[in-house]
Amino acid sequence: MRVGVLILGLAIASVPVWADAHNCKCRNRGIMFELGEVSCLNVDGGSYLARCEMKLNVSSWTKIQEGCPVTARTLPQPTLVN
Repeated sequence: MRVGVLILGLAIASVPVWADAHNCKCRNRGIMFELGEVSCLNVDGGSYLARCEMKLNVSSWTKIQEGCPVTARTLPQPTLVN
């Protein structure tokens, strides 16, 4: 009986810790990112794509690919006038 009460007490005491874990965010260039979101990180002159994740109860960036995706921008072609 005492062991059951002890386990129940520990479980109830840890609920606020679990709730706080869901509020963790990562920061990149002053912008906050939710867990699971990705961002391009610029570090030491290089860049890579990273995902915001939890590691040992701390939010952290995890590298998912070297470099960052770049969108191609097409510029309007000049019209030649004769």
